Amino acid sequence: MIALCAVLLLAAPADESKYPAPLKEFLAAKNKDGSPVLGDADRKALAALPDHTRDLLGAAAESVILGSAAHLKILLSLDLPPAALELVAQDNCILCHSDPGNQKGKTLFATDPPARKSNPLLNLKEFVSDVHFRRGLSCSGCHGGKPSDEMMTKDVYARWPKEDVRHSDRSWIPGFCANCHADSNFMRGFNPTLPTDQLAKYQTSQHGILLLQEKDSRAAQCVSCHGVHGIRNSRSRLSSVHVQRIPDTCGACHSDAKRMEGFRLADGTPLPTNQVAQYKESVHGKALLVKGDLGAPTCTGCHRSHAAMPPDCHSQYAKDNQQCAATAVSFRNALDTLVAGRAEITAPLERLAERGLDVEPLSRTASDLDEALVQTRSKVHTFDLSSFQAAAQPGNDAIAKGRELIAEERREARFRTRGLLAAIGFMSLIAAGIALKLREIGKRRIT
Repeated sequence: MIALCAVLLLAAPADESKYPAPLKEFLAAKNKDGSPVLGDADRKALAALPDHTRDLLGAAAESVILGSAAHLKILLSLDLPPAALELVAQDNCILCHSDPGNQKGKTLFATDPPARKSNPLLNLKEFVSDVHFRRGLSCSGCHGGKPSDEMMTKDVYARWPKEDVRHSDRSWIPGFCANCHADSNFMRGFNPTLPTDQLAKYQTSQHGILLLQEKDSRAAQCVSCHGVHGIRNSRSRLSSVHVQRIPDTCGACHSDAKRMEGFRLADGTPLPTNQVAQYKESVHGKALLVKGDLGAPTCTGCHRSHAAMPPDCHSQYAKDNQQCAATAVSFRNALDTLVAGRAEITAPLERLAERGLDVEPLSRTASDLDEALVQTRSKVHTFDLSSFQAAAQPGNDAIAKGRELIAEERREARFRTRGLLAAIGFMSLIAAGIALKLREIGKRRIT
């Protein structure tokens, strides 16, 4: 009974008369056609909030930083949990820049930037899904100032390069992000497992050398791969650095012929721009993108991420090596033999079973071969020919055994066929003899 009462109390709608005065004014606001700005869904969402959250929204409305019923409607449409909505309600940066009555064009945080003709980077839905926002880091974490500031401060202007400079010279970005991400004490408070040596690795990479030493802003930096507002954990399928999205993220630059114009390989040939297309057609690309095997190699699996393409990587490995080539050929031939052997011993299974033969031993042998094939493939990346051959041997044994079983089953099938034909012939002779005898008896009766 007590539990039922508790449920009823929780389910009871909030008393709108007890809302903060500014919120009650918003509830009474009308559109030009006389319809309420805040519809039934908005009222329901507002009623579902804890009193404390509504009080914070009321305080923001009272200070006019939450500017109108339409502005409140936008915030409610984000469908945030109360704790996240409270962060928004106490952050004057978000409140000011998400108010369409106060901001226009490139400074408006909109839920639908194309519809509002605002900056596509200022997507409010993306921002409140950002991993930084979810951990309590908001605008002031990067832009400076404090969430409680009611006006832009000198710190905000001093924190960033001037607009024309920061867009033409991107070399400031790695150091800017590293203010937090290279500080192990700071990062420990948010994610103790996140490495803090990304900048050190980046500085030795081809991207880092190109950007920081040669001042070529075409080079990839933090924002190129991770974006700005809307950064997700790499495990999220919406993240630009999720393993299945990495090829397209890298391809945004590396498949752009105009952007890559002028870059050359160590041998002087132009840097190709068809790598992503080739990758998607490769066994690795199909395993990752078609079969959904998240363990399949992708760009960063070979080239790495923050230390991407370290110097001499390609010149060290992309050259003729007879020993490596011979080993690779041995790997390929052995795997081809196992695959062909599997097809050879599994093809007759159904036909033999249809003849009523016992195919259980052959089925077990096929399963043994499947297991050997998996184990053999896993040994390819050990680059150890002896361990690879040891893994392949059970598969070769299974093929030999399978061939013997198939031959035995076929001999049994022939024996049964001959026996059946002999039995049919014998029974036919008996039937013919009986027929002749019956005819003879019939003639005697007539005479």
